Amino acid sequence: AEVKLATFGLDSYLRLEEGAYGEDGEGRPELLRLALERANVTGPKAVFLGDTPADVAGGRAAGVRTIAVATGKASADELKDAGAESVLDGLADAAQVLAVLRA
Repeated sequence: AEVKLATFGLDSYLRLEEGAYGEDGEGRPELLRLALERANVTGPKAVFLGDTPADVAGGRAAGVRTIAVATGKASADELKDAGAESVLDGLADAAQVLAVLRA
Protein backbone atom coordinates (compact mmCIF):
# COMPACT_ATOMS: atom_id res chain seq x y z
CA ALA A 1 0.00 0.00 0.00
CA GLU A 2 2.75 2.45 0.92
CA VAL A 3 4.56 1.97 -2.39
CA LYS A 4 1.36 2.50 -4.40
CA LEU A 5 0.47 5.64 -2.45
CA ALA A 6 4.00 7.04 -2.76
CA THR A 7 4.00 6.43 -6.51
CA PHE A 8 1.10 8.84 -6.87
CA GLY A 9 2.27 11.33 -4.24
CA LEU A 10 -0.53 10.46 -1.83
CA ASP A 11 1.58 9.05 1.00
CA SER A 12 2.22 12.47 2.54
CA TYR A 13 -1.50 12.82 3.26
CA LEU A 14 -1.58 9.73 5.47
CA ARG A 15 -0.03 8.50 8.72
CA LEU A 16 0.75 4.98 7.55
CA GLU A 17 2.20 3.92 10.91
CA GLU A 18 -1.32 4.18 12.32
CA GLY A 19 -2.67 1.66 9.85
CA ALA A 20 -3.03 -2.08 10.16
CA TYR A 21 -1.64 -4.65 7.80
CA GLY A 22 -2.17 -8.33 7.01
CA GLU A 23 0.28 -9.52 9.63
CA ASP A 24 -1.62 -7.59 12.34
CA GLY A 25 -4.74 -9.75 12.34
CA GLU A 26 -7.26 -11.89 10.55
CA GLY A 27 -9.92 -10.39 8.35
CA ARG A 28 -10.48 -6.88 7.07
CA PRO A 29 -12.98 -5.72 9.70
CA GLU A 30 -10.53 -6.67 12.45
CA LEU A 31 -7.69 -4.84 10.69
CA LEU A 32 -9.83 -1.76 10.18
CA ARG A 33 -10.87 -1.69 13.82
CA LEU A 34 -7.20 -1.99 14.85
CA ALA A 35 -6.19 0.85 12.51
CA LEU A 36 -8.98 3.06 13.89
CA GLU A 37 -7.85 2.29 17.42
CA ARG A 38 -4.21 3.11 16.61
CA ALA A 39 -5.24 6.38 14.99
CA ASN A 40 -7.72 7.20 17.77
CA VAL A 41 -10.40 7.80 15.13
CA THR A 42 -14.05 6.80 15.21
CA GLY A 43 -15.63 4.97 12.28
CA PRO A 44 -17.62 7.89 10.84
CA LYS A 45 -14.42 9.97 10.53
CA ALA A 46 -12.48 7.23 8.73
CA VAL A 47 -12.21 6.41 5.03
CA PHE A 48 -11.10 3.01 3.73
CA LEU A 49 -9.78 2.45 0.21
CA GLY A 50 -9.80 -1.06 -1.21
CA ASP A 51 -9.71 -2.79 -4.57
CA THR A 52 -11.71 -5.97 -4.00
CA PRO A 53 -15.31 -6.76 -3.08
CA ALA A 54 -13.91 -8.32 0.14
CA ASP A 55 -12.26 -4.97 0.96
CA VAL A 56 -15.57 -3.20 0.41
CA ALA A 57 -17.40 -5.70 2.62
CA GLY A 58 -14.75 -5.29 5.31
CA GLY A 59 -15.02 -1.52 5.26
CA ARG A 60 -18.78 -1.63 5.48
CA ALA A 61 -18.64 -4.18 8.32
CA ALA A 62 -16.27 -1.88 10.21
CA GLY A 63 -18.66 1.05 9.76
CA VAL A 64 -16.33 3.31 7.79
CA ARG A 65 -16.71 5.19 4.51
CA THR A 66 -15.56 2.76 1.87
CA ILE A 67 -14.12 3.88 -1.45
CA ALA A 68 -12.97 1.37 -4.04
CA VAL A 69 -10.23 1.65 -6.62
CA ALA A 70 -10.77 -0.44 -9.75
CA THR A 71 -7.10 -1.26 -10.30
CA GLY A 72 -7.27 -4.95 -9.43
CA LYS A 73 -9.22 -7.89 -10.79
CA ALA A 74 -12.62 -6.52 -9.75
CA SER A 75 -14.45 -4.22 -12.15
CA ALA A 76 -15.88 -0.87 -11.15
CA ASP A 77 -19.38 -2.38 -11.41
CA GLU A 78 -18.45 -5.28 -9.12
CA LEU A 79 -17.04 -2.87 -6.55
CA LYS A 80 -20.11 -0.63 -6.71
CA ASP A 81 -22.39 -3.69 -6.42
CA ALA A 82 -20.40 -4.76 -3.34
CA GLY A 83 -21.42 -1.49 -1.70
CA ALA A 84 -18.57 0.95 -2.30
CA GLU A 85 -19.63 4.55 -1.69
CA SER A 86 -17.48 5.69 -4.64
CA VAL A 87 -15.35 3.86 -7.19
CA LEU A 88 -12.23 5.40 -8.68
CA ASP A 89 -10.64 4.13 -11.90
CA GLY A 90 -7.19 4.54 -10.36
CA LEU A 91 -4.98 6.71 -8.21
CA ALA A 92 -3.13 8.61 -10.95
CA ASP A 93 -5.39 11.67 -10.70
CA ALA A 94 -4.45 12.86 -7.22
CA ALA A 95 -6.89 15.78 -7.40
CA GLN A 96 -9.77 13.38 -8.10
CA VAL A 97 -8.70 11.06 -5.28
CA LEU A 98 -8.47 13.94 -2.81
CA ALA A 99 -11.84 15.33 -3.95
CA VAL A 100 -13.52 11.98 -3.28
CA LEU A 101 -11.76 11.63 0.08
CA ARG A 102 -12.81 15.11 1.14
CA ALA A 103 -16.44 14.71 0.02
